[in-house]
Amino acid sequence: MRTNLIQTRAKATIYAEVLLEATKASDNIFAVAGEFDELVATVRGSLELRKVLIDKTIPVEAKKGLVLELFDGSAPELLAVFNVMVEREDLPILPRVRELYVTKAEDALNASFVDVTTVIPLDDDLRQQIVTKYSAQMGRGILLREHIDPSLVGGIILSSHGNRIDASVSSQLESARHVLSKP
Repeated sequence: MRTNLIQTRAKATIYAEVLLEATKASDNIFAVAGEFDELVATVRGSLELRKVLIDKTIPVEAKKGLVLELFDGSAPELLAVFNVMVEREDLPILPRVRELYVTKAEDALNASFVDVTTVIPLDDDLRQQIVTKYSAQMGRGILLREHIDPSLVGGIILSSHGNRIDASVSSQLESARHVLSKP
């Protein structure tokens, strides 16, 4: 079993490194990290899609066509690696490959990726404040991946490396609702 784990980690590392080298060549490292997150979320969020992608009775070319259709507009480097993973039945290690790619991409860019979610787009001043504050805390550059979510009502959510700071109005309202519902 230990051998399988080592082989799986080695395989995931190879996929991540191949993708990183391809995105370095196209100067697309940061953008692909965001696209990779979306790809993983889509695959995780659809049991039907996962079933199709692992179904051995469906021809590989049909699966590749589906991937191209679903992820139209995604970086060709990402789709090429994903298609190889589907072809080789390595879909279960997809989240690990994404995790390794992001770590290697951050190292290659000497920056940390920080997801910022707000109700409206950030203005330049707030964007710069976030970058300045978190660059100092992390000791390296910061690259922001900005997301809009109207359900927040207001405020901001920051997340990076599994850490999350939720200063949204919706979470504050939920906390108040929880406190008020106790007898």
